[in-house]
Amino acid sequence: MRTTGPLRYGILGTGHILAKLCDGIRLARGVSLVAIASRDLERARARAAEFEVPKAHGSYQALLDDPNVDIVINALHNGLHCEWTVHALEAGKHVLCEKPLACSSNEVERMFAAAHKNRRWLMEGFMFRFHPQIAVAKRRIAAGDIGQPLYIRSTYMAQHLDPKNVRYRKEFGGGALLDLGCYCVDFSRCFADADPTQVLAQAHWDKETGVDVTVNGTLQFPSHLTGHFSCSLESEGVFGGEIVGTEGKIFIPHPWLPQTWPAEYTITRNMISETVRVEDPAVPQHFLAPFALEIEHLTACVRENRAPQFPPGTDTERDSRANMRTIEVLLESAQSGKVVALVDNS
Repeated sequence: MRTTGPLRYGILGTGHILAKLCDGIRLARGVSLVAIASRDLERARARAAEFEVPKAHGSYQALLDDPNVDIVINALHNGLHCEWTVHALEAGKHVLCEKPLACSSNEVERMFAAAHKNRRWLMEGFMFRFHPQIAVAKRRIAAGDIGQPLYIRSTYMAQHLDPKNVRYRKEFGGGALLDLGCYCVDFSRCFADADPTQVLAQAHWDKETGVDVTVNGTLQFPSHLTGHFSCSLESEGVFGGEIVGTEGKIFIPHPWLPQTWPAEYTITRNMISETVRVEDPAVPQHFLAPFALEIEHLTACVRENRAPQFPPGTDTERDSRANMRTIEVLLESAQSGKVVALVDNS
């Protein structure tokens, strides 16, 4: 890997998220995008031309074999996250893998085992954690601005009605919980500063494919803190995150990817609401800034050989393990209709 000049990124996959990743890399400092890969060379060439990427590869392995690529972004569907992340790590590349990191805890363990064996860094792409609005809201809560937190609510609903969409393919890691609910679970754990002790979930299952298309879940945390979330592939777009305390509440209307800059959230105390604008001169003034920030962070970690962390100081490896374990027990609860307790394996 080069020691001077921008670190060079290559992207596996040419799906819908490619545009956001390309723009995120362009906004990021100290990096360049040098290659993308598809199993279809002509598609790779077309997308490379569209986003002005110098190199197009007609196979994923070809990109991993490219000596000009330092860091790989795995933007393939969920079912290929484990396989091609492991291949990338074995090829000597550091990896930023799109969320969810994997489809099971066994896959997560396999991926981090490969990272450790090959002495490469692996980070899950929860870009929302890098937006300054999350750190600002956490500081307000830590300062006691809403009293003792009691309840966390989050929502991520979006329509994906095309039956050919990979989100409706169980073998591809489809389903609302893995695709969208993973954000809500991570948001809840982020603001609880803890992992749940037990969960309860209800799901609506697609009759033809068997995937979960709507999931409502409850997370019970220590200290009587409760989290609730809703995620869906079959509703109108609904987004939001809220933390309610004994003396007030914070509402974040766009916790995942704020559509404007600066972002805004609302803090309410004594029935009086205040809109807070989150501005940071060190952050690109663009709604895709979270992608740039996560890329800059991983780049710095690679340069300095230090473990990636989600702000403000959460070990990403432990977070990915805990998030996946929580998702698994939520699915177990949704299938059984029963409360499921979590065992602390950390």
